[in-house]
Amino acid sequence: MLAILLLCIVGFVAAQQPQPCVTPQQWEANIFDYSEPNRFMVRGRLSYDATNHRERLLEEVEVGDDREYYDVIALFDLQTEFIYNYKAHNCSRQPLTRPWRDFGIRPDARSFGEAYIGTSALPGLGLLVTMWGTNHTTPTNDTVRTFGTWTYRACLPVSFISHSTQMGRTQSSFFDIVAGISDPNVFIPRPECLTAKEYAMRDTLFGTPAKKLNK
Repeated sequence: MLAILLLCIVGFVAAQQPQPCVTPQQWEANIFDYSEPNRFMVRGRLSYDATNHRERLLEEVEVGDDREYYDVIALFDLQTEFIYNYKAHNCSRQPLTRPWRDFGIRPDARSFGEAYIGTSALPGLGLLVTMWGTNHTTPTNDTVRTFGTWTYRACLPVSFISHSTQMGRTQSSFFDIVAGISDPNVFIPRPECLTAKEYAMRDTLFGTPAKKLNK
């Protein structure tokens, strides 16, 4: 009887442990990014596709008094990034070596409870968020510590802080999030970024899901 009672207690305690909510796989949002090691700020509109590991960011980069404007498409499964410079009117293609940023809650994350941004004293004056943090090791053997907040309803990201030995500390904040991708062609690079042959095959090469480029 004692063993059965202990099993029941353990099962009850386990059932009380908070479980991470599931963030939508595809969404768009205004984003504010700050990178401490590089000391630059990025503001822009992010299209985020966790299903196919793709990002597109129409960004304004501020480094000191200098401002630059870019259209960046990062295709992580292809390990390729396209960067269009609005001022210079040119596009560069480069290998994508940084790891994919997953803005969802990791299954092994630890709950830090719930809180209101603003106040819960009156209806409509606060946003209930859930807070989670974790440590994990990347394939490149980099230890990453993360802490983030997500909306209690719909599990949308609100803020995300990441610190690692290789990448340093970065902080992201999200605004005006809309679930889904408004334009299915948003991850297809501009004509300036592709050869004539690639642009003719753009839907095959960069559509959903993106295909591997011929090396």
